[in-house]
Amino acid sequence: MTTHIGEIAVVVPSRNEAELLPHALRALAAAMAHFARTGPPVPTSLTVVLDCTSDDSAQIMAEHPWANIKRVSAGRVGAARNAGVSAAASLAKVPPTQLWIANTDADSMVPSNWLERHYALAMNGAHVLAGTVEPVPTDLGAAALARWFDCHDLREGHSHVHGANLGFRADVFSKLGGFSDQSLHEDRDFVAKARAHGYAVAATDSCRVSTSGRLHGRLAGGFADFLARLDGGECAGAPAQSPTAG
Repeated sequence: MTTHIGEIAVVVPSRNEAELLPHALRALAAAMAHFARTGPPVPTSLTVVLDCTSDDSAQIMAEHPWANIKRVSAGRVGAARNAGVSAAASLAKVPPTQLWIANTDADSMVPSNWLERHYALAMNGAHVLAGTVEPVPTDLGAAALARWFDCHDLREGHSHVHGANLGFRADVFSKLGGFSDQSLHEDRDFVAKARAHGYAVAATDSCRVSTSGRLHGRLAGGFADFLARLDGGECAGAPAQSPTAG
């Protein structure tokens, strides 16, 4: 089945990520430039959601006038992602059935082929894309990094879900009611809901995103806590779905 995608909007929630945001923006700019050079004439845009941000992120964004900024005070990543999708969709020049939303996080760096792979799988009929991530190797010790790979089946058809590498068609997002307004696992719940409603979910390892391997995050039970358990020698039962990157 082939679907027409006429525009791609990238959405990035950010909460006090001034240290890592510049790296995320550079990687996104490179991916957008690569797609513009090698892909079809499909426009792309970037919307960064500054959620309860009190650091220098706004000043950093001022240096990137090509990106759109949405300011919110949600304090929950589900609500921040929803605000970003809504803002991006309002700027789109195509109907929701032709708009692809590619999601990542402000502490993550996408590969150059990221949009290329999202577009190809969307055009092939995917309603939702669940991509893989891996921690920045220098953020973890060798033993913890080895346990990360032991805990993850990184291949096509994998069972992991990460908000740092997630895509969907805008109309599907609306029909599913968006992300749950919660602080954790909004990405898992969204993909589970999509599968329950019979939407095609492409689980791919073809555009793996590099994400922060910090051991102290902003939320109890989040990705950093999972990495801390790895650092402590656990494999957390080789979870099918790791906590959200961030």
